[in-house]
Amino acid sequence: MPIDLKGARTKIMEPQSQGNQFSGRRYINLESYSREGKAKRTPVQSIENNGQIYVRTDPKSWKVGRIKRNPFVRIVLSDRNGKPQGSWVDGEAHLVEADEARDQIQRIFKKEYGTIGSLIVDFIARLRGEKLSAVIAIKLRPESSSSTGKGLNRQG
Repeated sequence: MPIDLKGARTKIMEPQSQGNQFSGRRYINLESYSREGKAKRTPVQSIENNGQIYVRTDPKSWKVGRIKRNPFVRIVLSDRNGKPQGSWVDGEAHLVEADEARDQIQRIFKKEYGTIGSLIVDFIARLRGEKLSAVIAIKLRPESSSSTGKGLNRQG
């Protein structure tokens, strides 16, 4: 699916329905699953584009390994500390492998957060020993909402 850079800059909206509650730039709590099936939650910055949620992360992070093993995730809007601010939604995540697509998504983040904001985020990541070069794409499951995550097809 082509990535539309034109519509990348969007106004932050109040949560409404699953379809647009993640629009714009948002903090989300990303829940992925360990080998044993235990839920691991991570607050991350995200951006929505063309119906997909994108997250930048270090390719060596634990969440990348968990998603490679099991693509089933849950997300919820949250504050920067990960405190949920809505209903959990089921999704399927994968790493964006194509260099061109990954570079386009990185440009969307830079456009949305601005040059200064992007530099600050990248600088803080480097201080923590991270490199935000991996991109995770999350496709939401149609009208799924769960409070416990039970019933998910957890592989592992």
